[in-house]
Parts: sequence; structure tokens; C-alpha cells
Amino acid sequence: MKRFAILLVILSLFGCAQKNLNSGNYDAAIRKSVRKLKKKPNSQKHINILTTAWNKANGHNNDRIKFLKTEGRPSHWDEIYSLYMNLKRRQTLVKTLPSAPKGISFSDYDGYIIQAKEKAAEYHYEYGNRLLKKGNREDARRAYNEFTKVKRYYEVYRDLNDMISRAEFAGASNVLFKMQNATPAQLPKQFEQELTKISLYELNRKWLKYHTQEVEGHEYDYTILVNMKVIDVSPQNVKEKHYEESKKIRDGWEYELDENGNVKKDSLGNDIKKPKFRTLTCKVIESQQTKAATIRGSLDFLNNRNGQLLKTAPIAADAFFEHISAKPLGDLRALSPETHQKTKNHPVPFPADGALILQAGTTLKKMVKGIIWENKGLLK
Repeated sequence: MKRFAILLVILSLFGCAQKNLNSGNYDAAIRKSVRKLKKKPNSQKHINILTTAWNKANGHNNDRIKFLKTEGRPSHWDEIYSLYMNLKRRQTLVKTLPSAPKGISFSDYDGYIIQAKEKAAEYHYEYGNRLLKKGNREDARRAYNEFTKVKRYYEVYRDLNDMISRAEFAGASNVLFKMQNATPAQLPKQFEQELTKISLYELNRKWLKYHTQEVEGHEYDYTILVNMKVIDVSPQNVKEKHYEESKKIRDGWEYELDENGNVKKDSLGNDIKKPKFRTLTCKVIESQQTKAATIRGSLDFLNNRNGQLLKTAPIAADAFFEHISAKPLGDLRALSPETHQKTKNHPVPFPADGALILQAGTTLKKMVKGIIWENKGLLK
């Protein structure tokens, strides 16, 4: 049974190699034949498969190289380099055998590989340079791709790193985040500064960069505009509420009398006493101080290249001030714990308009960032 299983494996290996050869998958046939010949160097079947696959694979590669060189296009050097590398890898694999089968000869491909590598790198560098000189965004992005292809061949090449940086800068779309106050209201000086402190760094992508500070002379492809349309602060408002609270408390004791006015006695002849209660009252003047700020507007996504409004989204934020205090007139013991706590508060100065607007701005900033994040795919 064990011998039968081994025989099946051998037939399977041979069958796979032969199948790959028949289907034109020559490198797979070579790999499987080499693996078999390492175990059985004299297997004529696999020597034949290896030799046939080797000659066919190398023949196809060399024919393709000859055609590409004859055509003479500089853009072909990538493929020529890849074909020479195929020839060398195939040769390196077969060299791992104790001896090469008859009909297989080796060549020195290093010179051809170096030449193809140099020519391919030169082509991509020069082509990228020409694209970059065109001075438009799309060609700059294409130039970046060409320069990164040079990196596949040489980590250090002329001024390649500088050219990559230039292409990346020229190919990027820049987005300016700014604010516009379209209302007659006067905003606090630090309002815009605080609003534009919003962190947009995590939104940056390869070809899209967000800026919260405008640099003079710098071109911006898009603008995200916080357009303030309504800024309103309510008047200071004080509402008074008058009410009274009461509570019964125990206040000593008194004798319990019968219908004739005599003190009642218990079964032991002792006078009967009962608790005496009285009601405490306290009047309360409760004051509620309120003031509010409201900001309404829109977040506009603008394409500065053609002046198109890409999207507009409503934005709104509010800030509220409320303070409750109470003045007691009467016995504090009559008050509930909640009301008693209010009596510890005293009226306070109302916040300035600017402080409330800044508070609303903090809420607005979170909303704005959320909308920008939801629409991050809008800009390219």
C-alpha cells in the first residue's frame, strides 16, 4: 500500500510537469522538473521535460527581446529588463541541479540586465521630466508615477528625490478652509482663529491637502467656506417666580383631654400625652436668568477652478446661559432640599455676547468637521 502511494506521487509529479509543458506553462514545468531531478537526477522523463520547456521558454523570451529591440521604442526597456530577468532566474534555478542536462547551455545576462535597467530608468526619468514641465496637475501626477518607476531600479538616481517632491507638490489639489461673516454682527476677534484651528490633517490624501491658513500667492483648487448668515444674541432675561412652601414639624407635646376637658388616663392611671405639631411657612422669590446665542449658516464646497458650488450644507449651533437663584422670606426649615439649594445661589453677572458666541462656535466647529469628513470623497 505504501509503495502504491509513492508511485501515485511520482506519477502525479510527472503528470503535473508534463501537463504544464503541454499547456505552455514552461516555467512551472521547469520548476517541477528541477524538483524531481534533485531527487532522481537520472529521470529521463523529467530531463526531457526540462530540456523542452527550457528551450521553448528561452526561445520565446529571446524572440520577444529581439522584436522589442528592433522596434526601438524607449518605453520597451521595462519589458526587456523583465525578460532578461526571466532568463537569468530560469538559469539560476537550473544551476541548482548537480549537473545541467545535455541540450541546456548557460549565458551571461548581467551586462544585458544592467543595460536594460539603465535604459529603463533613463526613459522614465526623462519622460517624467517632460511631463512635469507641462505645468498642469494631471501631468504632474503622471510624472510622479514615472519617477517612482525609476525608484524600482535605483534608490539613488540623479536628483530623483527632488523631482518626486516637485511632482507631488505640483500634482496635489489644495483645499483652503476659511470663514466668511455675511451678517452685520461683530464677531469676537478670536472667533475665526478658534474656528479655523480645526484639525483636518487626518483628511489629507496623496493628491489632496487641506489648509486652514491662507498663504499669500498660493493657489487653492477648492475652498470650504463657513458662511455665517445669522448671528443672534438674545437680550438678558430675568424671570421671577413667587411661591410658598410649608412643612409640619413636631413642637413639643400636650395632654390628651376627654369630652369633659379632663386629662385622659391610661390603664395604669398615667396621664396620656400626645405630640404637638405646628406648620412652618416660607415665601420664596425665585429668579431665572437666561441668555442665548444662535449661529446659522452654511458650509459651502467651492471649486475654484471653474467657480462651481459643489455642495452646500446647513450648519447651526446654539449656546445657552441659565442661572437660578432664590431669596427666602420666612423659616428655611419649611423648604424642600431642592429649594433650599437654590437659596444658596445668588444672581450673577450675565456673560458677554462674545463669550456666548465663542461657546456656540465650539459646537459649530465639531459639526463642521463632521460634515467635511462625511464629504471627503467630494474633492479630488
